[in-house]
Amino acid sequence: MNVSPEVIYIIRHAEKPLKPRLSGVDYEGSQNEHSLLPRGWQRSGALAALFHPDFGPVRGGLRTPTVLVAPSWGHPGKTAAHRSYQTIQGLSEHLELPITSEFAPGQEQQLADNLVRGQSGVVLICWEHKHIPVIASALPVVSGTVIPRKWPGRRYDVIWSFTRGPEPGPVRYAFSQIPQQLLAGDAGTVIPE
Repeated sequence: MNVSPEVIYIIRHAEKPLKPRLSGVDYEGSQNEHSLLPRGWQRSGALAALFHPDFGPVRGGLRTPTVLVAPSWGHPGKTAAHRSYQTIQGLSEHLELPITSEFAPGQEQQLADNLVRGQSGVVLICWEHKHIPVIASALPVVSGTVIPRKWPGRRYDVIWSFTRGPEPGPVRYAFSQIPQQLLAGDAGTVIPE
């Protein structure tokens, strides 16, 4: 029997300042260049409700995460001050699950290998958009699967879903995309291939 997640979700961190000199706000409202915009904090709260069964039935096609993952930025304080961590912070608190941050940006292959060989349940990864296709392409997927090679810079509103195929046999995941449709202006479309 293989130990591997039944489902792996990958989301992009929530909204950030688009201009380099602008700043987001941290959890306490102080300006921080690595933090989310107020709209990003709204998305963080909406994601907590989307994935948490106490807020109503989890949307069809989604399951409640049992493992949360965000990139490491060196030490825990710095990691917690970054957008990826902040995006799933509310969900972490509501589910009473820690956010695992063992891998840094640039270690996407190692992250994927670790998840497939060492995790079970339902994993939710929140990462930087430029690196998400790298994680996705490192997962063992069903033959013929096409995954977008690029995550558009202005899309914060999509969930990439990888569902493990039936056993026996090697672990393979079926890929799909789920529009979040959580905030006004969220698209009802997926990211094109």
